Amino acid sequence: MDTLNAMKLYCHIVEAGQLSLAADQLNLSKGAVSKQLAKLEAHLGGRLLNRTTRRLTLTEAGVAFYERSRQILKSVEEAECAVTGLTTEPNGTLKINAPMSFGFLQMGALLAKYQALYPKVSIDITLHDRQIDLIEEGYDLALRIAALKDSSLIARKLAPCHIVLCASPAYLKKSGEPVHPDDLKNHQCLLYSYSDSVKSWFFKNRKGEKVQLPIKGTLITNNGNLICDAIIHDMGIAPLPTFIVGDAIRAGKIKIIMTDWHLQSEAISLLYPSSKHLSAKVRAFVDVAVAYFSSHQKNVNEWDRGLGLSQK
Repeated sequence: MDTLNAMKLYCHIVEAGQLSLAADQLNLSKGAVSKQLAKLEAHLGGRLLNRTTRRLTLTEAGVAFYERSRQILKSVEEAECAVTGLTTEPNGTLKINAPMSFGFLQMGALLAKYQALYPKVSIDITLHDRQIDLIEEGYDLALRIAALKDSSLIARKLAPCHIVLCASPAYLKKSGEPVHPDDLKNHQCLLYSYSDSVKSWFFKNRKGEKVQLPIKGTLITNNGNLICDAIIHDMGIAPLPTFIVGDAIRAGKIKIIMTDWHLQSEAISLLYPSSKHLSAKVRAFVDVAVAYFSSHQKNVNEWDRGLGLSQK
């Protein structure tokens, strides 16, 4: 059995989620894919997938084999790149992970620029906000708006990410405008569940005074766009990055509040595995992303324009 090709086929089936979809993507018949999967299971001596008419589910053995197969295939790719990665033209599939809101609002132009320059590369981008294991889950790159926890990854800063506390004019008219963090105890607060600030908000003023305020939310969600929409509909107060709320602020739908107190800003970073031999497609994306965001920072980030924020 050609084990590497069997691993590639199996990973493709798992990621497609359906035998018929995997067959279409591989330009094979469903019967051929099913037959190859059966041969692999027979070779391994155990079932990898449970099949129903609607979906596939991985067995315990199937999960283990998928994870190890992804690692092995990644290692094989890196071994090939050690010889050819710096000189060959970028090609293949570039697998990217990015935060939901940032990817939806800000990534389109960057991806279009990259693919226009490197048309032989197909882009597979997944948007969600949970923390991922870049290597275990088989991603080439990830964009993150948070502190880097895994020191084995390279973090390339692309742009600052300003966080502002905001509310709608109608909410402030009804409930009053807070001027000090302690005032927030009497307000409806909206929380982002994937952030460290889901339990406490951290403030600092120009004098260097710091306040950590425990927060109980009237709305908790894992999506920043929903929080923005909730603010516009007068549901309460929340800290959000300007790339989400910038347009609503400029339109007068949302107001920045408590400007004497600042929330901790983050950086938008590009993460990729530490390696002496990056594949050509990854190296090219890093170069394009750095140049793209640098052009947007010559004066001010596009999403910060007109908000009166200092650039740090």
